[in-house]
Amino acid sequence: ALLNVFCQGLRSRLQGSGVSVTTVKPGFVDTPMTADFEKGALWASPESVGKKIVKAARSKKDEVYVPTFWGLIMLVIKVIPESIFKRLTL
Repeated sequence: ALLNVFCQGLRSRLQGSGVSVTTVKPGFVDTPMTADFEKGALWASPESVGKKIVKAARSKKDEVYVPTFWGLIMLVIKVIPESIFKRLTL
């Protein structure tokens, strides 16, 4: 959350300067660091994630979820009231 708010502030401060700040919110990426994890449908390759990050930066997007479907997942999570979310076992 700190990084997200920092990037929002940086975007605001740099508005009109020609510099853009893109906040990348990655999902599960299949890297050597996660080699021992069980992989599933929600995992993405580093190559596909990298391509989407470059595309988002070039288009000067403010925020991007990578892979894109993570945006939908997070939207659902955001609309769940905290009192209910705390009781879920995810």
